[in-house]
Amino acid sequence: MEETSLLSEAETARYRDQGYLALKDMCPQDEVGYIRRTLLDLFANKTGYNEGAQYDFVSRDDPSKPAKFPSLHDPRHYAPGLLKTAYHERTLDLARQLLGEDAALYGEHALLKPGPHGPETPWHQDEAFRSPDFIYNELSIWLALQPATIENGCMQFIPGSNKWDVLEHRSPGGDKTLHPLECCGDFARDQAVAEPLDPGGITVHDARTLHFTGPNTSPSPRLAYILIYNTPPVYKPGRREFPWLEGRWTDSQTRKKQWHKRGGLAVDVMRRLPGARLTSPRWVAWATIRAVSKVWPR
Repeated sequence: MEETSLLSEAETARYRDQGYLALKDMCPQDEVGYIRRTLLDLFANKTGYNEGAQYDFVSRDDPSKPAKFPSLHDPRHYAPGLLKTAYHERTLDLARQLLGEDAALYGEHALLKPGPHGPETPWHQDEAFRSPDFIYNELSIWLALQPATIENGCMQFIPGSNKWDVLEHRSPGGDKTLHPLECCGDFARDQAVAEPLDPGGITVHDARTLHFTGPNTSPSPRLAYILIYNTPPVYKPGRREFPWLEGRWTDSQTRKKQWHKRGGLAVDVMRRLPGARLTSPRWVAWATIRAVSKVWPR
């Protein structure tokens, strides 16, 4: 039986050339509702906060105050049903069409940008957050869970920036306790293209594509769910340096380290084992090098 591609040849070519796509109706509306309710419950209950998974994306964490921009890493660890959806199967098929058959889920991220004073997410390339010792083949899929507009902070891209090297980045205000990075390299911000979406629509972008979301000036919060897919990164040490990563340490990393010492490390390992690709030598090699580099950094 012949497989049906989610993307046309023209869409695939446009992704290769521009570094991103915007696609309608990729998530069924009943699943949009399910994902939205699930993520809002996790945020409301501050699920994962003590483990370092939930944090304030733009400010120091202060449990006595509401977060300015709540963020949650890997919500599937607290709501496994998120990966038991037709939407997840569809995005995996899409990732394999663009990255190759070895593509698999790398991580997830949920972002709740409050209104009417929700902060912007600075211009950045996702690869700027990664170790410079690897070559990456990675994309992110950003799902709108309500109308995403310029007013509430839809995705914006610099077309063709996927073909560039990773530009210089920095921590906002030089504060390396904060999560964001902002691109301070030279590029034409006036070339940005905004991609508003209806609920269930997605954007797909390469790890080097420059992107940004503006502030949420609407009266309602804007919720987004991001899935990150990659193929095994290739170890090539010594090719480049990312000085903006040196000395970065966030409040959430401190909480995660403390949780690991209290026994959370075993829980973390057990959560990740079902997704481990132990039958793939390339995945095992990458995971081993990554783990060793964290214990004995260069």
